[in-house]
Amino acid sequence: MQIQQLRYLVAAAEHGSFRAAAQHLFVSQSSLSVAIKELEAEMGISIFNRSSRGISLTSEGVEFLSY
Repeated sequence: MQIQQLRYLVAAAEHGSFRAAAQHLFVSQSSLSVAIKELEAEMGISIFNRSSRGISLTSEGVEFLSY
């Protein structure tokens, strides 16, 4: 787990989409998405529910974000 991944996680949760979070952080959407997927794989949980309307935190994601 890296600090950058946690920053990406917080921004994505706040903005409700990877695209908006990436624009806010001045990074590409693909690098942000990959970083979040790597974090999910490392932690063994699904942090976000992904849909065509955006993203939302799972119950595991809410708990993880609270830490």
